[in-house]
Amino acid sequence: MNLRRIIIIAVFAALIVAGSYIAIPVGPVPVTLQTAFVLLAGILGGRAIGLSAVAVYLVLGAIGLPVFSGGIGGFAHFAGPTGGYLISWLLVAPFAGFCADTGFAGGKTHDTTTTRQLVWIILGTVGATVIQYIVGLPYLKLILGIEWSRALVVGLVPFIPGDLIKMVAVVILGNLFAPQVRQFLHSPVQEEPDAEETGS
Repeated sequence: MNLRRIIIIAVFAALIVAGSYIAIPVGPVPVTLQTAFVLLAGILGGRAIGLSAVAVYLVLGAIGLPVFSGGIGGFAHFAGPTGGYLISWLLVAPFAGFCADTGFAGGKTHDTTTTRQLVWIILGTVGATVIQYIVGLPYLKLILGIEWSRALVVGLVPFIPGDLIKMVAVVILGNLFAPQVRQFLHSPVQEEPDAEETGS
């Protein structure tokens, strides 16, 4: 793993942490900006970067650092109502990244995205958001011991408007910056010439 990839992973992990502190309590599952940054990690960096950034974030939280929503940490948080959503990000980020990688495969990775790349960014963003709820909702229902109708009211309905806004923002940012980030990650590193070669 080269230095550029480490830097990008660290940046996205830090953004996910920052997103946890921007929270609106609406019940057992707060509204945060974390999902947007998880999606962006995959869309901008690709599936490996996205998975790595999420893994770093979850490990930091598991060992007790206050990086989860509400400024708390600890492995016990995974046994709470939001645990399923946190775990789902290990699928969300790489799925979004896989779709973006597919769109950019064999194409340009600079300047602007093509229509094909934009379509794959949209598919990745929407599909990854659906995956989050496929994993998170059953987990929330199990932990709280509630009926499906109540689980949908608690863990889905309040988040639909915010998720729509976040998905639009992710698609726009992905369309604008994914080519440049991928160019940064995959362009060859320019090595400084040796002093002997330059004659100095």
